[in-house]
Amino acid sequence: MKNLSVIAVIGAALVATPAQAAGCWSDATYEAAQMRDFDTMLMVATLRCRIKNVDFSGDYNSFVKNQRPVLAAANREIRNQFAQSMSQRAALGAYDDFMTKVANSYGGGVKNMTCNDYAAMARAAAKAPVSRASVIALAQKAGSNPPLPGKRCGYNVAMNEKK
Repeated sequence: MKNLSVIAVIGAALVATPAQAAGCWSDATYEAAQMRDFDTMLMVATLRCRIKNVDFSGDYNSFVKNQRPVLAAANREIRNQFAQSMSQRAALGAYDDFMTKVANSYGGGVKNMTCNDYAAMARAAAKAPVSRASVIALAQKAGSNPPLPGKRCGYNVAMNEKK
C-alpha cells in the first residue's frame, strides 16, 4: 500500500511538472496571457449568457475577427513561454492545460458580473482599435489575472510582516 502512495505522488509530480517548468513570465508574456484570459472570459460568457437569452455573440465574434492577428500572436507568445523549458509537444500540452484552467475559471461566471456587463465589454471589445495595446487595456480593465503556472519575472509582492 505504501508503494502505491509513493507511485501516486511521483505520478502527480510528473503530471504537474510541464506546467510548472514554464519558468518565470515576463511582463510581455503576462500581458499575452491577460489577452487570452480576456478573450476566454468573453467566449465563456457569450455561451453562458446566450442560454439566459442575452446574446452578444455578434460583438464577441467581431472582436475575435478584428483582433485575430493580435490574439494569434498572444497564443504564440504563450506557447513559446512553455517551449523555453520543454519539448514542443510537451509545450503544446502545457499550453492546452493552461488554457483549460483559464476557461474553467470562468465556467461559473465572475462574482458581481451580469450578462449585461459582459455584453458591454463585448461591445467595447468589438469597437476597439486593432492593436495589442487596446486588447491589453480591455483585459486589464476587466481585471484579468490569469492563473499562471509559474511566477512573474522580477515581480515582487510586498508582504506585511506580522509581529
